[in-house]
Amino acid sequence: MTESIPNPEPALPSGGQAPSELRFFLPPGPPLSPKRWQRRWKIGIRVGSAVAAVVLIAFAALAIGSGVVSSSRYTATGGVEVDCTTRNMPRLPAVGFGSLVQIFDAQSGERYGQSTLDRFRALPSGICLAGFEIRDVRVASLYTVEIGRLYRTLVSEEALKDGALLS
Repeated sequence: MTESIPNPEPALPSGGQAPSELRFFLPPGPPLSPKRWQRRWKIGIRVGSAVAAVVLIAFAALAIGSGVVSSSRYTATGGVEVDCTTRNMPRLPAVGFGSLVQIFDAQSGERYGQSTLDRFRALPSGICLAGFEIRDVRVASLYTVEIGRLYRTLVSEEALKDGALLS
């Protein structure tokens, strides 16, 4: 058997009437005087805060500036297939390991960097690659890569960022 318990009535103050308003906050009092250290260091705290804000703004500007500059330049990598014994390209024997590699803007013809085919790698499949790396290349949509004086090809920025295999 279940019994229900009735809700008791709220107790009224001794006068028998309910309070007219319920307050959750204390009434405002007189303002508190600042602590002694706050009065003594008031100017120093303000000056120190201003200097800290200027330093943080300078660091933020430097970080943004260096981010913009670094995002407009990258390291271009790539390579060509070469004969494993002679280390030259099969179709162009004058182009091979140690040849000069230059990157030009395909539209303006401005040279963005140069290096040599100085990275040799023999794959287990019997294919050999001669690679290059050119640092600090400016961003462009299309490049002309020249290896030696006989080999030229057009390459995209994405391909050079990912290590283009030129053919």
